[in-house]
Amino acid sequence: MKLDKAGQSALLKLSEVDLEIDQIKSEINKAISSQELSDVRAALSKASEDLLVARTAYENLHMDQRKADDNLHLVEERIARDRIRLNQTSSPKDAQGMQSEIESLLKRKEELEDAELEILEQLEAAQRTLNEVTQHRDELAAKIDRLQSEIQVHVDELKVRGRKLSADKEILVSKISAEVLTRYQGLAAKQIAVGVVENRACSACRMGLTASTIDSLSSLAEDELGSCPECLAMIVR
Repeated sequence: MKLDKAGQSALLKLSEVDLEIDQIKSEINKAISSQELSDVRAALSKASEDLLVARTAYENLHMDQRKADDNLHLVEERIARDRIRLNQTSSPKDAQGMQSEIESLLKRKEELEDAELEILEQLEAAQRTLNEVTQHRDELAAKIDRLQSEIQVHVDELKVRGRKLSADKEILVSKISAEVLTRYQGLAAKQIAVGVVENRACSACRMGLTASTIDSLSSLAEDELGSCPECLAMIVR
C-alpha cells in the first residue's frame, strides 16, 4: 500500500490526533460521571432526610412546649380564682375545700413547671441539632454547586480542545488516499492503527521486531507503507 512521505507524516499525526480525541471523550465522560459529585449528592440526600427528621422533632417539641405552657396557665388561673373565692368565703367548710384544692393545684403547677423545663431543655438541644443539620446540608449543596461549576469549566475546555483537534483531523485526512484511509479506519476501530519502529519495536503494540522484519521494513520503497507482523498496524518511516 503506497502513500507519499507527506501522506505518511499526516497518517502518523492522524493516529495521534484520534488517540487524543478518544482520550478527551473519555475525560469528558469521566468528568460528567464524577464519583466525587455522586458521593456528595448521596450525602446531600442523606442530609436532607436528617434535616426532615430534625425539623419534625423540633416542631413536635415546640408543640409540646406550647401545650405545657397552656396547661400551666390554666392551672395558674384556677389557683388565682380559688384564692379569690377563698378570700371571699365565710364558710369554714368551703374554705377548707378550696384550700385543699389550691394545694393540689400548686403541686400540679410544680409538676407542670418541671415538665415544661425539661421540654425547654429538649427543645434547645433539638434547635442545636436542627441548626447543625441545616448548616451541613447547606454546605453540601454549596459543594455540589462548586463541583458542577468546576466540572462544566473542565468539560468546556476539553470540548474546545476536541473541536481544534477535529479541525486538524480534517486537514490531515485530506492528505491521505482513500485506500489508505479505509485501511486506517478499520484498524483504528480496534487498536492503534499506525506506528513507527522505535528501539527495534513497533510503537503501536510495543512488541519487539526481529532483525529480518526491520530489514524488510527498511528496504521498502519510500512511498510504501509497512506493516507490523504482530499487531498489523501500518508502519511509516
